[in-house]
Amino acid sequence: MHPVLKSALEPLAEQIESVSLEEAQVHQLPGQGRWCAQQVLEHLILTYKLTSDSVSRQLKSGKVPKKKRGLLKFLLRVQTIGMGNMPDGVPAMREVRPEEFTPEAGPVIAARFLKAAEDMDELLVAARKKFGIQACGEHPFFGVMRVDEWRRYHAVHARHHSEQLMRAIRYARAPKAE
Repeated sequence: MHPVLKSALEPLAEQIESVSLEEAQVHQLPGQGRWCAQQVLEHLILTYKLTSDSVSRQLKSGKVPKKKRGLLKFLLRVQTIGMGNMPDGVPAMREVRPEEFTPEAGPVIAARFLKAAEDMDELLVAARKKFGIQACGEHPFFGVMRVDEWRRYHAVHARHHSEQLMRAIRYARAPKAE
């Protein structure tokens, strides 16, 4: 896996490694729409699949996507990819909301999480070989992106969810008042 992704993703995999099946499913403040530890990682896995699908389509077509990017997409890219800052409180797109999944323990989740990231990165390597430094896929919010931008986005996104994952695990392990 590319070092940019590895440095951001491995800490999340390490955090969830020691989580039990039961702990991975505990929601903070039930009814508030907060994700359990597994859902945080499922969300990230879904984003890797979305990226993989976009890049795969471009690889199959063999064509560089057209530069479709308005001012809003440009500003979002600058904030997120350029400055490394994702805003809190923005709901995830429906396609990447972890609504249905099989409950699993931490080691299984970590392995699937890293595998999905590695599969995505293999497609990014293929896209780099085919398209060079040109765009290789389109993100729904940021528009067309190059390989380096996809990796930076996913690193920033993983770090954005790192604290959320830590809080979910801490909450699941906290002693409960009976």
